[in-house]
Amino acid sequence: MNQNQLYEMSAEELTQAMLHALAYHYEHALTTTIAERNRHLRQARELLAKLHQGLHDNGGIISAQLDEIYLYMAKSSLEALIEQDLSKIEELHNLAKDLDHTWGEAMERARLTPQPLGGNRYENYQ
Repeated sequence: MNQNQLYEMSAEELTQAMLHALAYHYEHALTTTIAERNRHLRQARELLAKLHQGLHDNGGIISAQLDEIYLYMAKSSLEALIEQDLSKIEELHNLAKDLDHTWGEAMERARLTPQPLGGNRYENYQ
């Protein structure tokens, strides 16, 4: 992926790319040398920090829940790095895969759901 492609992505697509990269780093942290594992775990923590920064205060309950998940994963990544705990890395990999998959499903549903035109977006809910 080049820099132009990053700039052309929507916020949702960028989040999807970061979640995919997060799963990638945890997956590779499971099967590499200690030095490479440490590098992958550090990169995963950097991605989590960026994902955390992208959350909005007015994002409601989903944003609050993602905030807690990202913080848990960052803390667990640090513990896995210090303890070299493969079972913890496996748990983080599974969480990252679930987040990536769920985000992809949400994007697909949003794409297929017709959006009302004009007016307040809450007017159409009954």
